[in-house]
Amino acid sequence: MKKLGLLLVLVGIIFVSVPKISEYMLMKNSQDIDISKLSDKDLEKNANKNKNNYDASKINPIDINGVILNREKADLSKVVGQLVIPSINKNIAIFDGLENNSLMYGACTMKPGQQMGQGNYAVAGHYCKNDKVLFGGLMKIKDGDIIKLTNKKNIYEYKVVKTMKVKEDRTDLIGDGLLGQYDGRAIVSLMTCYYDVEGYRYFVIGSFSRLYPYSQAKMLEGISG
Repeated sequence: MKKLGLLLVLVGIIFVSVPKISEYMLMKNSQDIDISKLSDKDLEKNANKNKNNYDASKINPIDINGVILNREKADLSKVVGQLVIPSINKNIAIFDGLENNSLMYGACTMKPGQQMGQGNYAVAGHYCKNDKVLFGGLMKIKDGDIIKLTNKKNIYEYKVVKTMKVKEDRTDLIGDGLLGQYDGRAIVSLMTCYYDVEGYRYFVIGSFSRLYPYSQAKMLEGISG
């Protein structure tokens, strides 16, 4: 009985630890992507490849098997930019194309040929309960908050104008047809799962505000840690 009791305790510890281990691994993933090592020319070259997958149906939810056992190194040849949201202390890489491995390291573009500051720049990221991990904390963004995108040539600044919970079939929210609702201005659409509720997504929409030359100090203004 003592051995059985000890076994149950150990199993309980493992089940409690697994989510924390996953969060730690995912946090480490995003920290491992050192944008400073990529030049504006690197990002431009990566963006011009356009040979990536954009089929959202092939994306799998995060699980312990994918995070720990089947994790591959990030493909830096797919990094096309950087996303910063000072209000939630978010600073992650943007990968071109929707791929399971890339989504464990940062956010991903949702359709081919996207350009910052033009049309609807749609980006997806995994929801995590830990606000520090991937798109965790996205639901805490408020109207008026600032979203910054960069290709290391310029910084594209957007101001949040709308947040919403929608059904998962709202593909119109990643298209350019949405621009008419915002005086024709370019927008950024950030998408993640709505907590753990199946069948729903959460969107943050930002309207293009201003453009200015890139500097690391300006891009990371308001970011701590």
